[in-house]
Order: sequence, then C-alpha cells, then structure tokens
Amino acid sequence: MAFNILFLNNLGERILQYFNASLKPGRRVTKDWFMINPTHFFISLYATRQNSDKLSKIKPNSKIKNSQSNTAIQKIVPIYNLIQVLLSTIICVLTIYNARKRGFKLFYNYVDFSKTNIAFWCWLFYLNKIFDFVDTILITIKQNWNQFSFLHVYHHISIFLIMWINTSIGYDGDVYYIIVSNSFVHSIMYAYYFFASLKYKIPVYLKSCVTYIQMLQFVSMILPGFCIFFLKYKTPHPISYKLTMNKFKIN
Repeated sequence: MAFNILFLNNLGERILQYFNASLKPGRRVTKDWFMINPTHFFISLYATRQNSDKLSKIKPNSKIKNSQSNTAIQKIVPIYNLIQVLLSTIICVLTIYNARKRGFKLFYNYVDFSKTNIAFWCWLFYLNKIFDFVDTILITIKQNWNQFSFLHVYHHISIFLIMWINTSIGYDGDVYYIIVSNSFVHSIMYAYYFFASLKYKIPVYLKSCVTYIQMLQFVSMILPGFCIFFLKYKTPHPISYKLTMNKFKIN
C-alpha cells in the first residue's frame, strides 16, 4: 500500500512538473487544499472509472422504474439543477471580481503563483467538476442510457483531470477566463435544465441558443491557445491553453 501511494504521488508530480516545471511543490499555495494531493486525486479518478464501468453494464429494467422512484427523482433533479445554477453563477461573478481587482485583461495576463484570490475560485471550480458527476448518477437512476455515452464519460473525467492540474500548478493568470466562461455557460445550461425539469414549455429556439453558446465558449477557449502555439503569441504561462488544446485534440 505504501508503495502504491508513493507511486501515485510520484506519477502525479511528474504530470505536474511536465506542465509547469518552474513551480516547485513548496511554492504551490494550493498543495494542501482538499483533493489536490495526487493520491487523493488518482483514487477518486479510479473510483469514478470503476463506477462508470459498472453503470455502463447495468441493463435496462422497466420494473425498477416504479412510481415512487420517479416521484423522488422528479423532486431531486430540479434541486440539483438549481444548486448548479447558483454555484456556477457565484463562481463566475466572484472570479470576475477578483480578476478585475488584479487588473487582468481578457487574455494573456501575468501570473503570480503566490496569490490565492484566483486560486481559491479555481479550486472551487475544480470541486464543482466533482459535483458534476451527479449528472451520471441521475442518468443511471433514470436509465436514460442513450445519454450514457463515451463522450459523456470522457468529458467529465477529462475536465476533472485538467482542472486538477490547473488547480495544482496553473491556478493564476488566464485560467480565470476558463473558470468564468465555463461557469457562465453552465449557469445558462442548468437554468435551462431547471425549467425543463419543472415541466415548463421551453421554446425550441432557446434550446438551440444554449447549444450555440456552448459552441461559442469552445471557440473562445481554443482561439487564444491556437494563437500561442501556431502563431507564436507570447504569454507568461500558457499552461491552461496547453491543457485546453490537448483536450480538444483528443476530441
């Protein structure tokens, strides 16, 4: 067990050093924060993968979908969606507030890894990605197997990994934009889910608008990274852009 923990810590440290070799463990202000330790992260990742495999093997059973379970789900889903709206809105607004206090521009900002203001919201955003796994649980309970796709699982696990790296060694500077843009889109997306779960009749064009906003967010996150890696734009620490570009290259 000790060997495994040591191995996980060393593996995690190698990953972090690959993305930001200049930021040594002693200088990382987030290193002792909850779920930042490499061992805790990899155990959580392993547990998530194992549960995803088990959930994917569950066969649909109409007997499970009784009226009592459906009633309970109908009560839980709107609450979950509303919590997501509130969390995303708070993270978005207060990250903008702290970025403005630091005098940040839209892109290509300086970094100061000794500060904790952006780091704190980066960490909360990362923890919120863990909370997002409730989506998978609800899909399983409702047995909406058409939504339980490889893309769904890949998205949740990959963003979990990316935000762990960002919160560990890329928690300042332009990471604020990723936090703000993604939280803003999530607040809109879960607001749509919230009203849909309450059986409100939502115009079809609004659903299309949510999709277009998501696509615009993807483009706005890729474009600055494209300028850095292909047009040779200079930025102090392109960590967040490097992670984002890697994610979309796999996609």
